Amino acid sequence: MSDERTVQGTLAGHKQNPEDNEFATPPEIWRPLSRAVGGFDLDSASGAEPTPIAPERFTAEDNGLRQPWHGTVFCNPPWSSNGDGSAKHDWLQKARNEANRDAVELVVVLLPADTSAHWFHDHILEADAICLVGPGRIPFIGENRNPSFQLSISVFGEVQRPLLDALDKLGAVIRGRTVYESAVQTRFGGDRR
Repeated sequence: MSDERTVQGTLAGHKQNPEDNEFATPPEIWRPLSRAVGGFDLDSASGAEPTPIAPERFTAEDNGLRQPWHGTVFCNPPWSSNGDGSAKHDWLQKARNEANRDAVELVVVLLPADTSAHWFHDHILEADAICLVGPGRIPFIGENRNPSFQLSISVFGEVQRPLLDALDKLGAVIRGRTVYESAVQTRFGGDRR
């Protein structure tokens, strides 16, 4: 019999506990990004990091979803929810909305690279830059094993060269979204038979 608080995750059968989202972002990820942007002003979903990522932090008690963001923002939001990805969707929607405000320069979001999820297609593919971290996997602080999934870093806002270079060192970088449209076939020189 399973604990009611544990729900099936969407990634490789990993069990997620919605009450336990306190795994800290590895410094191998956030430090080079922080250097590239001249430091983060706000960590919008902080809590488990032994070293603060930004001088201002919103913890679970502060509820970063309900607070206005400012400056250059780092966000490693809670990943666990009721199993439908709603937490990821809500944080990504907030990141995109905040990135459009004058008070926010840039929002950098760390989430799984779950290309089968609606939130990935609805939000991450709309980012100004995406980094698919790898090859390899980086364990989170407080987790006793490597993740069973790849990570993505999404950037919403104007992406400068130093940040692109830092992302490139972490994995494959995709700039903007270009949608493939099939070419219309035309006939040259009259009717072809």
